[in-house]
Amino acid sequence: MLNAVYGVVTTEDHAPIYASHVAFTEGVEALGETITALDAQIQAAQGNPGATTAKEQARLGLCAISMEVIGAVKAYCAVAQDPELLGRVSFAASTICTGKVSEVVGRCKNVWQAATDNAQALAKYGVTPAKLTKLNNAIKAFDKMKTAPRQQQAIKSAARKLIPVLVNSGVGILRDQLDQLMPQFNGANPAFFNAYFAARVVVSQGKRASKTDGAASVTPEAKKAA
Repeated sequence: MLNAVYGVVTTEDHAPIYASHVAFTEGVEALGETITALDAQIQAAQGNPGATTAKEQARLGLCAISMEVIGAVKAYCAVAQDPELLGRVSFAASTICTGKVSEVVGRCKNVWQAATDNAQALAKYGVTPAKLTKLNNAIKAFDKMKTAPRQQQAIKSAARKLIPVLVNSGVGILRDQLDQLMPQFNGANPAFFNAYFAARVVVSQGKRASKTDGAASVTPEAKKAA
């Protein structure tokens, strides 16, 4: 684990040992920056669980405002005896927001247009300009959700490719910089030396990330390395 080594060298007991050693300090800082970047990419590769929740919240919000407008239009149609307008908004709460994003958006746009076309008559039924604007904004917000899965997939794919690069970079910092400087501390600080290489062994065992279809996946090894 890169974290294991970083944890060892940055403890309160060990950090003062190399504080005056410029090259070793720079190596530790570079390792810390690499770990931070690696953690971010692992999170990105695992996706955004909140995206599904956000989409469902947008759907529910759109459904709620749509049903307000639909109910008002239906009430107006019952008095005005307007079957044509009624047909344009003949949706129930169970159907208005079901199906694909494009289908939901299409239905709700039709409702918004029907209400907008009859805004003057519907005013006393509670269909105000503000409510129509709210419905239109809810439609637009939900419409944006149709591109979210593709965007998330692109982010995850890019992160999976970058993870092994960062892992190898972190291991390279250990192998080519810190490992080479550690013998300088062995004589005066054997406890630090031994603790470093005890953590270093773990990195050697789990430093490589596997690949699937040409792109690195988020393997347990990659997570350990972080």
